[in-house]
Amino acid sequence: MQEYGYHAVVPALLADPGGVPWAWIFLMLLAEAADKSIALMLLYGFLLLTAVDHAFYWLGAKGGRPLMQRLQKRWPGLAGRIQGAEVAVRTKGSWAVLGGRFLPVVGRFVGLGAGLANVSPGQFILFDALGVGLTVIGFGLAAHLVGHHTINAPWFPQAVGGAFIGGIVFMLCLFGWHMIKVRRVQS
Repeated sequence: MQEYGYHAVVPALLADPGGVPWAWIFLMLLAEAADKSIALMLLYGFLLLTAVDHAFYWLGAKGGRPLMQRLQKRWPGLAGRIQGAEVAVRTKGSWAVLGGRFLPVVGRFVGLGAGLANVSPGQFILFDALGVGLTVIGFGLAAHLVGHHTINAPWFPQAVGGAFIGGIVFMLCLFGWHMIKVRRVQS
């Protein structure tokens, strides 16, 4: 964290495909020990995720089907994930913009899915702000506050490891349940 400074926020929030932002949680646990401003890190994270989501939204809204066809030719797996995000937004509405970001892999493309699903800009801005706030402030501030008081406890590494494994198992179950529902709708 000392080497990257505040810019460690970028990979912590954007490179984590697991649904639950574990890299962000760990970064926020260590932020105070690295003498970083928690408020500045939360603001940076909020602005970063909002900018990425909005760029994806406008890419989907303006690029639409031609973009999907080009992506499908070049990267079939990626196009399938983006299509999954679009299906989630179409079936769940704007609430998928809020909750869809916590689905593994698909969550990174929630803005693109919302743009392809023709979610109105106003609804997208509102639900994206709520989702980004929950991701950045909810997980980040909670991690900081919990870590601030417990990071030196002897049981802390086991608790973090257990929460990490439990979170992955929970997200895999949620993802599996979602995929079963999608297949039922498609058949």
